[in-house]
Amino acid sequence: MASISVYDQKRSLSEARQGTWLGEGSSVVQQQALFDLDRAFKNWWNNPGHFSRPTWRKAGVNEGFAIRDLSVRHINRRWGEALVPKCGWARFRISRKWADICAATSARVTLDRAGRWHVSFTTPPTVFKRQPTDAVVGLDMGVASTVTTSNRENPSMPALLSPGENQRKRRRERKLAGQQKGSNRRNVTKHQIARLSARETDRRKDWIEKTTTTLVREYDIICIEDLKVKNMVRSAKGTVENPGNNVAQKRGLNRSISSQAWALFRQRLTDKAAAATSLVAVVVVNPAYTSQRCSGCGHTTSENRKNQAEFQCVVCSYTDNADVNAANNILAAGLAVTGRGGTPHAKPEIAEHSGPMKRQPLVLVA
Repeated sequence: MASISVYDQKRSLSEARQGTWLGEGSSVVQQQALFDLDRAFKNWWNNPGHFSRPTWRKAGVNEGFAIRDLSVRHINRRWGEALVPKCGWARFRISRKWADICAATSARVTLDRAGRWHVSFTTPPTVFKRQPTDAVVGLDMGVASTVTTSNRENPSMPALLSPGENQRKRRRERKLAGQQKGSNRRNVTKHQIARLSARETDRRKDWIEKTTTTLVREYDIICIEDLKVKNMVRSAKGTVENPGNNVAQKRGLNRSISSQAWALFRQRLTDKAAAATSLVAVVVVNPAYTSQRCSGCGHTTSENRKNQAEFQCVVCSYTDNADVNAANNILAAGLAVTGRGGTPHAKPEIAEHSGPMKRQPLVLVA
């Protein structure tokens, strides 16, 4: 079956705009939506394992549109304006250099769940300025401590909501459960919960941005685990014939893992390594047995891990913090891949990076 090209759809759009409600909207925005749809289908056809089938947009969730032939103007130090087709000039808060915004040729306007409109400008990636340090580090990701380095540092994510904010959010969630679907009061409660959730997300992203910036600036080689987060947060409830065990405990663990945003942490770390002025190697190692292997003698057994925080080797009696020991094992595996020493645990290979950066970082997988 032959597919319909985006240009055929554009011709159909021109006919559909004649004398209908579509004609009241901007043709530029509608044509860009067709280009986005065409790109989404091509991504799905060419790489179905990575991209899923395009779905219908949902009101209140997938709100947004693209602006081509962008026009912007400067108001003052904090505010600028962008020309939105059929709407006029819309004010936005300047959070980047104005010269970079002026260089943009297109933008995308989106609405988040808290009711805030955002405009994102298409600009080249910002160069990450740094000097070579010849320093290396291994990172162990965890729940009790978000990140533990082989240098015994613990840049843990702070509480994303204060006790009062958590209490308000739980109270509103209980209130939401008893309200009638589609009612105005329920919509107000959903918006209040969304504002608190957006505040939580903003604080998480802020911490990740600051922490990854510090790591890329201070280390030339960063070794991190190749965690399959999607598999780690699967439910343990099982089926009716084979019910799972400790379902509530696993649910709480999944919630804690999701709140740490390990995948986003690794992505931002890789993106900033790609934009660095001097080469930064992000080495991704196999996480298997890193928490059970002794970084002193290499003996591997589950008996070495006494509890969440204590590690004591049953052979050489080496004692250390469990997360620091795992970070040392990750560092040793990463240095083996780069040829700087350590003990290799798997055959290394170069991994392709599909991020938005033009210059690819050095990403090694062990």
